[in-house]
Amino acid sequence: MGKTLQRNLELFKALCGLDSLKNVVIVTTMWDMVTPEEGSQHEQELRSSEQMFKPLLCEGAIMIPHNRTSKSAAHVINHLLGKEPTTTLIVREIAQQNKTLGETSAGTELRNDLLASLKKYESEIESLKDELRAVPSDIETQEWNGMVAGLSEQLEELKRDIPEQIGSPPSTSLFLMHEVSLNASNFFS
Repeated sequence: MGKTLQRNLELFKALCGLDSLKNVVIVTTMWDMVTPEEGSQHEQELRSSEQMFKPLLCEGAIMIPHNRTSKSAAHVINHLLGKEPTTTLIVREIAQQNKTLGETSAGTELRNDLLASLKKYESEIESLKDELRAVPSDIETQEWNGMVAGLSEQLEELKRDIPEQIGSPPSTSLFLMHEVSLNASNFFS
């Protein structure tokens, strides 16, 4: 499974909270595109893998196949209607504990992801700077400058997005972003 799917599942758990996972239905589709044996094997992989749905299933989530019929869709809906409602973790944190989005479990997950991306871009910029110093020709220097400028632009967008998406990052993160910004602007001056 890709890192994006793993991160999405972690964020999903942070949004729901473990006690709300008992109301989660994982609906599998495309059963008509594989043989029953292939479908069964793939479903077993999804159920048994720690990187896939096993952690959700262990907390009470269930998997239901959907075969593109109204009867199949009704089965999923009826299953959900029979569940006792729960309050998701993010609602409890914001509404009951008066946390800001950035202070919630989900906000912390997002912030950590964004800060990891910032560090990755900073590392890539430093790598490109090192390579740029070793490049002799003016044409290659211009190409490298363009790549560094592009990464710096993406870094700036990411820094602008953090407060909009999850609230202000902690002060250490502000310091890190300030340092990255200074390093990038010093490089281009």
